[in-house]
Amino acid sequence: MFGVSRIKKTGFEIDSQGCKLRGFILHPERPGRLPTVIVSHGFGSCTRDTKKYARVFVDEGYAAICVDFCMSGSGKSSGSSLGMSVLTEKTDLLNVLDYVKTLDFVDADHIILAGCSQGGFVSALAAAERESEVERLIMYYPALCIPDDARRGQMINAKFDPEHIPDQFRALFVKLSSRYVLDVIGMEPYQEICGFQKPVLIVHGTKDKLVDISYSRRACEGYRDCQLVEVNGDHGFVFSGFAHSKRATVEYLRSCRV
Repeated sequence: MFGVSRIKKTGFEIDSQGCKLRGFILHPERPGRLPTVIVSHGFGSCTRDTKKYARVFVDEGYAAICVDFCMSGSGKSSGSSLGMSVLTEKTDLLNVLDYVKTLDFVDADHIILAGCSQGGFVSALAAAERESEVERLIMYYPALCIPDDARRGQMINAKFDPEHIPDQFRALFVKLSSRYVLDVIGMEPYQEICGFQKPVLIVHGTKDKLVDISYSRRACEGYRDCQLVEVNGDHGFVFSGFAHSKRATVEYLRSCRV
């Protein structure tokens, strides 16, 4: 829409919870303050996987901040994954939000939180906590199932007795501690997130085998102002769904300007 030809990329580093949180910023080289989106990655992921989402926003005239969460087990930020949980990532995201608001090219009145999978859940929690600072929320296949998974003792490929949570365990390649479970096992996600009164977009694949689309459908019913776009895609839009997701995002952003 904006015919962006020159895009500036810069890295950043901030202190967060005793760790070094790193990421990068993409933004069109044009004068003035820009609407801005902070894009959060999913479990075991990093900015390498969120860059394609960020570029959709940049092509629509936004500055995009891609975050590598501390202790994530991947990416360039510091910290042991044994200390990571949904709540530590929420704290990281709020610290990034504070940092982003200080940047001279950011329009602090127009900041979107966007996230993929676990990053979507984290973004929803952060948006609910800082509603006055967030214009809208966008989630891609958000992992709102995480508290339920903790209660049933199966988180991704990790299985355990929820009555006897192990001190350490692995999910995929990420080494976790009991904190990852304990921080969410008593959480009711819809009570935590659906108090956010501003606009929400959710994009979720109907072929998602990791996070059932019913979680997004229920969230959509709970939010005051929410649009759910169901696409023919898998979790992460690895094999299908990203192109449809991109169209849905662009249409949504353009509709916001009308």
